Order: sequence, then structure tokens, then C-alpha cells
Amino acid sequence: MTPLAHPLAVPLQADSVLSPRLSYRHAAPFTGTDGPDAVYFPLPHPETGQGRVTFEGLDAVRAGRGEYMPYACAVPYTRGDWVYEISDSPWLLERHTYEFEHYQTPLIGSYHHYLFRFHDECVEVIAQGIWFDVPDPARPSALPVDHPLANLSAHAPQETRQSPSGIVWETRRSPKADATLIEDSELCSQRLYQFNLVLDGQSRESASVWLRTVDGRTTTRMERPWVGAVRSRDGLAAPEDFLAGWEEHVASVAARRRAMGKTMA
Repeated sequence: MTPLAHPLAVPLQADSVLSPRLSYRHAAPFTGTDGPDAVYFPLPHPETGQGRVTFEGLDAVRAGRGEYMPYACAVPYTRGDWVYEISDSPWLLERHTYEFEHYQTPLIGSYHHYLFRFHDECVEVIAQGIWFDVPDPARPSALPVDHPLANLSAHAPQETRQSPSGIVWETRRSPKADATLIEDSELCSQRLYQFNLVLDGQSRESASVWLRTVDGRTTTRMERPWVGAVRSRDGLAAPEDFLAGWEEHVASVAARRRAMGKTMA
């Protein structure tokens, strides 16, 4: 199969001449940076400042000089095209083979090969999703509170409940409208709900429900930190769709705390 570049509709336009800056936080000990993995790019004249692309689940990144696209385009070029997804990507297959052989982590089906084209260079990434924003010039490494990968704030709509095990927990809901969440999820997973355990006087995320749309299909999945996806369903889900598995998790937390002589609060 021949790899092809498919243009993506994105909310920001990069300057057609000026170069980007690639920030790779995994190399922080060498660069002294502590921001997110991102591509910062100048906005087109007469706009000022810079835009940013951040990555969901970044697996690999590479960049190279050159004015010409390294892949054939699936459709004729349209002025303004600069972000592409590569189909039948040999690089994605290579990364999938490596990850699956060494870590049993499949990439095919959930990761994508993206290409960002600038005047004299291209930046390519393999990631689960991408997100565009205009960072605060005073804090260019910080993620805004409405970034889909940021935790939902304490000001988000929420409901407090109590588990049969005695632990109090909260659900926080994204303030975005359903239609906006679904549209935004075409580029990056959107945190639809956040499940927080209220323990030791603090409310902390213990699971989140994410929305993602790929090739017109919307799915909702629950993930736990350090565990990954534990349940999923098609379409836009409600918290009740995940309550059975969630209550099992809360019960296991309660059992561990009792074994350690801790309270349920």
C-alpha cells in the first residue's frame, strides 16, 4: 500500500514562511524545559504571537528539512493545507511492531501518523490525537483550564455521591455542549466526566470518561490513571453507563484502606 497524506481541517493556521519550534519534554534534563510535548508555530501575518499543537498519547516524533512533501497527497493541494494524516504509514507500522513486540502495546487502530508542513521543514508525530490552542505569552508552557487533557476544574458542574462502601466521590462534567465535545473529539479525546474520590480531605481524580470520534464513529471510554481503559461503549455515554465497574474499584479502595486502618473519609 502507498502512504498518502490526507489534509485535516484544523482551527489555526501557521505562518507560511516562518519556522516552528519543537518542544519535546522527555528530553527535559538536556534542554531545561518542563512544558508539554508540543509544536509552537508563528501565527500568520498580520496576527502576532504563536499557536501550539499538543499531543494526546505521543509515541514518536521526528522532523526534517525540505520544501517538498515526503508523501503523495490524496487530494489536490488547497491553499492553507498544512496538517495531514498519513494513511498506510510504514512508520506507524514500524512503531506498532516495536511497541507490540516489547511492551504488548498495539498502536494500529488507536494511533495516527500526523504531519505538520511548514515552509522549509516538516514535523511528524505518531500520537492518539492532536489539539490546537494559543498559549498564554506569560506562561507559554502551561495548559489552559479548558484544554481537553487538563483535569476538570472544581468549578465544573459536579455531583457528590456516596458509595455503599462508605467512600464519598464526585462526578465532574465538562461544561462544553455535547455537540461541541463530539466535534472537538475528532482531533483529540475530550474529558467528558471526571470521577474523583474524596479521601483524606482532598478530592482527586481516580477515573475519567473520554469521548473520541474517529472516521465518524464516536466512542466513550473510562480510563483510570496507570491502568488505562477499563470500559467503553459506542456513542455519548452517561456516568451511569460506567457505575458498575466504578463501584467495584471504589470497593477495592475501601477494602485496602480498612486493611491499613484508615477511615473512609
